[in-house]
This record gives sequence, C-alpha cells and structure tokens, in this order.
Amino acid sequence: MLTSLILTAFLASMPITTSAAITANSAPTQQAGKQQDAAKQSTSKKAVRPAGMWYGIEDARPKAKGALRLACYNAENLFDRIDDPTQSGEYDDLKEATTEVRLKAIAAVIRRLDADVLCLEEIESKECLTWFRDTYLKGMGYDYLASEDVSYYRGVEQSVLSRVPITKVTVFKGEDAVIEDMKARQTPELAKALGAEWGKPTSAESGNGKPKVFQRSPLKVDLKTKDGYELTVYCVHYKAGNFDHQRELEALQTEAFIKDGLKVNPDANIAVLGDFNGTPNDMNVRVLRSSDAGLVSAYDWRFDKKPASPDVFTTHASGRSIDFIVMTPGLAADCIDGSYFVLGAMHAASDWDYKKAAEIPPPDGYASDHYPVVIDIAVKNDKPASDFKSPARSNATAATPATSKDSATTTSDTKSNDITSDKSIDSENGLRALAGRTAPAADIATATALHAAGWSYVMPMPKSKTASWENTNAKSTFWIGHWKHAPSGKTSQTAPADGNDIVGGESALDEKGKVRWKDGGAPAAPSFVEWLCSSEGGIEPK
Repeated sequence: MLTSLILTAFLASMPITTSAAITANSAPTQQAGKQQDAAKQSTSKKAVRPAGMWYGIEDARPKAKGALRLACYNAENLFDRIDDPTQSGEYDDLKEATTEVRLKAIAAVIRRLDADVLCLEEIESKECLTWFRDTYLKGMGYDYLASEDVSYYRGVEQSVLSRVPITKVTVFKGEDAVIEDMKARQTPELAKALGAEWGKPTSAESGNGKPKVFQRSPLKVDLKTKDGYELTVYCVHYKAGNFDHQRELEALQTEAFIKDGLKVNPDANIAVLGDFNGTPNDMNVRVLRSSDAGLVSAYDWRFDKKPASPDVFTTHASGRSIDFIVMTPGLAADCIDGSYFVLGAMHAASDWDYKKAAEIPPPDGYASDHYPVVIDIAVKNDKPASDFKSPARSNATAATPATSKDSATTTSDTKSNDITSDKSIDSENGLRALAGRTAPAADIATATALHAAGWSYVMPMPKSKTASWENTNAKSTFWIGHWKHAPSGKTSQTAPADGNDIVGGESALDEKGKVRWKDGGAPAAPSFVEWLCSSEGGIEPK
C-alpha cells in the first residue's frame, strides 16, 4: 500500500506532456523538413525547355528566279493506313500509321520548303507517297515521284518528289548492294588523309557468313529538265546507331558509285543527300565531304558564314547535324552562293519522351525529328567542273599589332559559332582559318609542328539535347575535345608536348573504343592551337 502511494505521488509530480504539446513542439522541425525537401526537389528538377522552333530558320530563303531548289528531308516514318501484309508483329505498319495531325505538319513543312527536287527518307512505299502527295500536297507540282522497296525490315525506304521529269530510277540489290569489298579501302593512309580513325566492327556486325550489304540501298534518280539540264541524286539513309564501321562501308561504296559516274562524264551533276546518321567529325561523313573525287559540301554555300548560334544549321532534334548534301565539282559550279539553309520546324518540349508517343503524342505542329537541308542550283548556267571554285575563305596569319578598331572586330568575331564547316583550311599550311582574325605567331608555329607530326584536334561535340556552346545548363553533356595522332591511331585528352611527342596524355577513348563524355555544361572556348589544328566544330578562340 505504501509503495502504491509513493508511486502515485511520484507520477503526480511529473510534468504533463500531452499529444498536442508534442505536436506543437515538433511542428517547426517538420515544417523545416518539408521546406528543405521542397527546395531539394526544386533544385534537382530539370528546367523544361518549351516546344518551339529550336533549330534552323523560320522562313525559307528566297529562291532566285529560274533556280532549281534541291533538298532532303527525313519525314520520320511516314506511313499510311493501308495494311501491308509483309509487315506484322513488332513492325506492323498499321501500328506505325502517321496521325492526321502529323501528316498535315509534314505537308506544311514541305510547302514552306518549296523544293523542286525533294529527297525523302523513311517513307513507307511508293503507294504511300502517292497518296500523301495527292491528299496533302495538291498544287505543289510534284508530277514525278520515285520510291523503291529496299527490303528493309522496318518497311521504310528513300523516295523523291520532283517537278523535274525523272528519266531513270535505280536501287542496288544483290551483288550491287555488297559493301564488303570496301574494307580494302579502309587503309591507314586514307584515315590519315581524312584526319580520323576507322570504326571497328561491333559484335552485332560479326555477320552470318554472308557479305555485308547496304542496310538500306541508296535510291539513285536521274532527272532532266525540259531545257536539257541533267542531274543525278543519290538519296541515302545510312545505318543508325552504334555501327560506325557499317556506315563507313556504305559511304565508301556510295563514293565508288559516284567515281564510276565521273569516269563516264567528269562534268556530271551528281549529289548525295539525305540522312548520314553521322556528324561532320564522323568518318562516314568525311569519306564523302573530303573525297579525292573533289566532292564538296553544300554547307560551303550557306547563307550565313558567321551564325550567331550553331543551332541555325542543326538538322536533328538531338542537337546534331547529321543530314547533308554533297556534290560533284560539276554541280558545285552551278550552286548559288548564300542559298544553303536548314528549315526549322516544331521541336517538342525537352521533357517529351518520343518512346511514349503513342500515349503522349508530340505537340500539334510537330512534323519530324529532322529538319530539311536545302541548296539552290542555277540550272541555266551549267558550267563544266573545271569552273568550280570553292567559296573564298580567310587564312590563319601571323599576329599584327592590335588597334582599338582591331580589338572591336575581334570581340564581334568571337561570337561566331561555326560548328560544321570542314573546308576552312589554309591550303598553305593546312591549319584551320580564323574569320578575319589573326593568331599569335607562336601558336601558329606550335600548331604547324603538331599538324606536320600528324596531330589534329577534335572539338567537343554536344551529346545531350540541351547541349550547345556557351549555354548555361550545367547538366548538359558533351563528348570531350581531344587530340588524335593519325599515324599511330593514338588519342590524348591533353595537348602533345610538341611535334616530337607521339604519346600524348590519357586516352580520350573509353573501354569500348568510344570517345568519352562528361557533364557540366559547355566547355570553354578552344585555344588558338586547338582551333588551328581542328577542321570543324566548336567556337573560335577568345
């Protein structure tokens, strides 16, 4: 009894703590925690770039009177609603049927483009293209079209819409489609001349004992205007994905086709255009843009030689330039300077997932993940190939004393973001030109020695969709800039000590032989030596 009384008295003397008191005391702590969590979520949440015109220009450039407008456009799986019995299961064409909204958007882009000869990629069939033309492109004057099955498992092919009469259509099948023999051309000497390295076959390319062939045969179309101007186009769509080796063989075989044509007629007007699935730095693009057949890129005739942003000439929604027009000297002689451009179109918001397009469609006005590439030709002035002259370019020169006027010019010029030119090379010393600026003499001497020793610099390249030079998004990713030694095949993340250094620093390649990438936003502007030893990409030194 005494024990019970003592216990009761003890409990009575204890301070009373109610649940309300506990809640009241803990409320500030919980509230602070919620605020911290909200702050963390706000910080970690990636800013969404809204849908709009991210790349290219809004309005097509005016076409000169009498000019022929040549263009290419990947329409991103243009399918009709007619069942193709050869397509079923995962690749059932009815599942791929293009929506009415997208069909109208694609047609709107083509109408703005107003091309006379339009090469298309990812078209289901000739029947589909005919239906699309007759339904959505009435009054455009596309009286001629070509589209041939290339036995591609996804059921898409290359096509041509034309106002110019088509005289012949060719696809390459059987032995003509074999590219295996092009391996013999992948020599160290050619790699050095092109300033890059050959890709290595992946395990998926090991083959089944059969010779390697085009995944999608080029579509060769011969055309002839009513005035007798002749033009041949190779509409191409090289293999996508991690298949550099395959794309290189496809490009080498395409080049061989063109060389055969030039043997018959050195002045022939031939263009290779379409989706190369490679950037200017990639070997399959270099094979054609730097061919010893004298092929040249339509980019050299761009309307803006010093664009304020590289986005002006970006051709794919990923922020890359992978669509090109490459021409023989005969056709290049007829190009109209300032006529090359990329036509912009709707880009989905950065948080849109194309893999979930069936559940969450892209915004109205979205046509394709590619943007049309364009060049105008003066068909009434068919000059011989010998009359071709590349557009004038400035050369890297030794430094001169700067004046206030020179300094002002330099400040303005540093805004140039020329990311895809591969022709701005000084023919005297092989160094990359500067746009009206001068490089320090010491840097020119260093760059000349490195270049002579076989070293070249590869500019960083945007990897993520948000990546672009001088952007402020610290989470965007880039493939790293690096040095390449053509004779040995070595790469280095740091500059070689001098022309005698053939070792360099840490390799720029990962364990799979691919260029490494990193986040952290856009890299700093290159040094003068890096710029002079590069051939394309980047922004000019500051």
